[in-house]
Amino acid sequence: MTLGKIPSEPHFAIITETSVHIPGDERSRTHPGHGYPAHTETYINYQAFTDRAEWEFHIQRLTERRTPFKAIAATPALIKTNVTVEVKP
Repeated sequence: MTLGKIPSEPHFAIITETSVHIPGDERSRTHPGHGYPAHTETYINYQAFTDRAEWEFHIQRLTERRTPFKAIAATPALIKTNVTVEVKP
């Protein structure tokens, strides 16, 4: 989910984690210590819901599948910026 798709008003969310294995390049396999070694990258997924019933439905499904997750009620902060202009005589 992109930041622009996260609701600006209070909403519900489910946070899950995924990981992607990235194999090393040929040089790292043939000459250890060189090239790009294999590694795993972990990502956080944020799924927002404005409908509580839909949120609860997804929680039920994840629980039945024994998928690790965090369920939250989120209230985004309101950020205000003030601009001051000064003119020196």
